[in-house]
Amino acid sequence: MMGSGSGYDGMMGSYRGGSGQGMMGGAYGAPTPSSPARSASARDLNTVRERANAWLRAGGFDGLEVAEVMAFTRNDYVAIEDASGHGAFELISGPRGEWLMPEPGPNMIWNTRYGMMGGSGWGMMGGSGMMGGGGMMGGGPFRVVTANGAMSVSTSQASQTAQAWLDRRFSGDSTGTPDAFYGYYTFHFEKNGQIAGMLSVNGYSGQVWYHTWHGGFIQARDFGA
Repeated sequence: MMGSGSGYDGMMGSYRGGSGQGMMGGAYGAPTPSSPARSASARDLNTVRERANAWLRAGGFDGLEVAEVMAFTRNDYVAIEDASGHGAFELISGPRGEWLMPEPGPNMIWNTRYGMMGGSGWGMMGGSGMMGGGGMMGGGPFRVVTANGAMSVSTSQASQTAQAWLDRRFSGDSTGTPDAFYGYYTFHFEKNGQIAGMLSVNGYSGQVWYHTWHGGFIQARDFGA
C-alpha cells in the first residue's frame, strides 16, 4: 500500500499527477475547487515559526526547534529538528494559521521515534485536540518510541531512488539534498532551479511517498543553526 510500484504512493496520497485525493487528501489541504489561493511574506513565515515553537515548548519538547518553514498555496510546511541538528518530525499549518498538525504520510507512518509505530501517539484517538485550538488530530502529546537502529538506506542511495522516481514521472526535476528524519528522508525536489514538490524515501525499504497535499510552492526560510 505504501510502495512506489502502483498508481499510489502511500495510503494518504493521491494518484500521481491525477485528480484523485486519496483516503485523507482533502483533510490536509489538498487542492479542491473551494481552496483559496494565497501568498506568504517573510513575516508570515516568522509567525508560523513562533506558533510552532510555542507548541513545542507547551508540549515539553525541550531541545526541539523549528528548522525551516515553507509556504505553499494550501498549507505551510514546518520541519522540526533536535539539538544536534537532526530532523525530528514535520508539521503542517493552515494557510491562515487556523490549525497546526503533524504532517500526514511518512511523518506519521515511517517516523521511528515520533510517529505512530508501536502504538505511540500522534494522538489520533479522542481528547481535546493535540495541537490545541481544535487541532485536526485529537488526543494528548505523542510519545517517543524506540528507533529501529541506523537506517540501512544511505543518503546517496535515497537520492538515487528519489531521482529515478522523478525521472519516470516528472522529467527534468531534480532531487536536491534530502533532510534526514528518523526512519526516512524528505526531498524538496526542483525544476529549473525552483522547488516543485516534495517526496520522502523510507530509510529501510527505499519506498517512495509523494507528498500531494501542499499545492504550489511560494517561499521558504531556513531557521536552522
